Amino acid sequence: MKKITFLLALFCASITFGQVVKINEVDADQTSTDNMEFLELSAAANFSLDGYIVVFYNGSSDNSYTTVDLNGFSTDSNGFLIIGGDAVTGVDIMLGAENVIQNGADAIAIYEDDAANFPDGTPATSTNLVDAIVYDTNDDDDVDLMAALGVTVQYNEDANGNKDIESIQRGSGDTFCVGAPTLDAANIDCGNVCALNVFVVDVECDAITSGTDTYTTTLNFEGGGSETYTITATEGTISGDDPSTQSTGEIIISGVNEGVDFDYSVTSTLCNLSNTINAPACDPGSDVADIATLRGSVEGEVYTLTGEALVTYAQDFRNQKFIEDATGAILIDDTSGTITSTYVIGDGVTGLIGTLSSFNGMMQFVPVSDPGAPSSTGNTVSSQEVSISDLVANPENYESEYVNIAPAVTITPGPNPFWEVGAVYPLTNGDGVFNFRTSFFDANYIGQDTPTTAVFIAGIITERTDDGGYYITARDANDAATTLGLNDNNAASFNLFPNPAQNEINIVSQEAGEKVVTVYDILGKQVINTTLQGQILDIAQLTSGIYIVKVAQGNAIATKRLVVK
Repeated sequence: MKKITFLLALFCASITFGQVVKINEVDADQTSTDNMEFLELSAAANFSLDGYIVVFYNGSSDNSYTTVDLNGFSTDSNGFLIIGGDAVTGVDIMLGAENVIQNGADAIAIYEDDAANFPDGTPATSTNLVDAIVYDTNDDDDVDLMAALGVTVQYNEDANGNKDIESIQRGSGDTFCVGAPTLDAANIDCGNVCALNVFVVDVECDAITSGTDTYTTTLNFEGGGSETYTITATEGTISGDDPSTQSTGEIIISGVNEGVDFDYSVTSTLCNLSNTINAPACDPGSDVADIATLRGSVEGEVYTLTGEALVTYAQDFRNQKFIEDATGAILIDDTSGTITSTYVIGDGVTGLIGTLSSFNGMMQFVPVSDPGAPSSTGNTVSSQEVSISDLVANPENYESEYVNIAPAVTITPGPNPFWEVGAVYPLTNGDGVFNFRTSFFDANYIGQDTPTTAVFIAGIITERTDDGGYYITARDANDAATTLGLNDNNAASFNLFPNPAQNEINIVSQEAGEKVVTVYDILGKQVINTTLQGQILDIAQLTSGIYIVKVAQGNAIATKRLVVK
């Protein structure tokens, strides 16, 4: 009897294991309106999907953009359930008319969880995860998204150069391959398909002049070393690594004239990969003297910013940088990594050439060449003081600029007492409400406690038209006011003593000239605002408590905490 009981338990366990829901096929990119995009799940025939959800993640933020509740649904007699566009044949759950699944680098995950726990904007997680895939169409690996979901491979739907007509399909075990879609049917045999993946990494001008320049295309490959491959191109010279003998490497096609498109192919017994490279225009475009002129120019055109702009923030994500001059600011979005020179806050950039564009309402400048070493270094980056009422009334005037909000604000906390990635925190003072968003994912205040008293906030103004409009995002812990006070743009610019104090304080500056001194109480109310010619400030009217002293002198702004006895 014990043996029978054991065998019965083992049999039941085998059935349960066989009923795990899997991602079976993904078609995230097609021609034109993408109205036939789909996700196919697989499990046992007529298997109830109650208790499961599917979450779609956007790789640009590694946050969710759609969650599908599978309660009430079951797989069909073939063991499949289809989620996709309204035009997909046999679709079980319709997501919309077109562009319903983003095409990478993005991810899809199945969870045993409640859909209410995954509102749009939820960071990727492996908690209660059942299955996941990270995929792309010739995009760099999103290592953060892969790590968050516990996967080690990012699959390219354009591995065969046919992303518009092929899908990503599960092979044996947890591997995937690319081939003609097999909707609601057995997948292709991944053991008999091309193992090589070739994708475009960069198409870059060798020079940018008013004459005829050449450009170079860089291809990366994975899965080589198993066949003999022949590489051809209709233009240029081929060099680099050999996929016949190497598993991964780089193929270079150089010496092609600007304005000339070309085709390349990589062939073998199992592979017939081809693609067309659209030639860049290696043209310096029109000169603009400053950022205000650039922002007022025509999108889609190439411009050279002849004046110097200062870097106010730089991050690894998409190789982004924010630059600002006396007239305005703009985001440099450099997902291709065109700028290889290193820039930090306070560096000057001169002669930047790029294409003016916008995304999600945010104007951006996409570089077409590396401007080279900084034209100056060590510049003081000062935030511009603005009120919430100014930001609410004229947010476009401050887009991409480094600002600080005054008077002080109180922060509406989130569900947790610390700063979380991709979260929104309303900031409130007597002028109204403006939202803070934690959009800089590697900022050093992520995970630190959010302030519980009124504080000053500094940061970059960003825009997301699909998600609420304008935000301020702190660059670091000083900007985020994790301690009382505004980020010191020049922390050594003045000394304040005695502290604690009573009746009067000394404000000693390293520079000559008048100082504009503003004092705020802990609730953000301005209690003193004066221009100081000397160094003694009368504080006799202040009651005992904690205050913030803000000093502006020339282009420098700094703050210190003051305790009044």
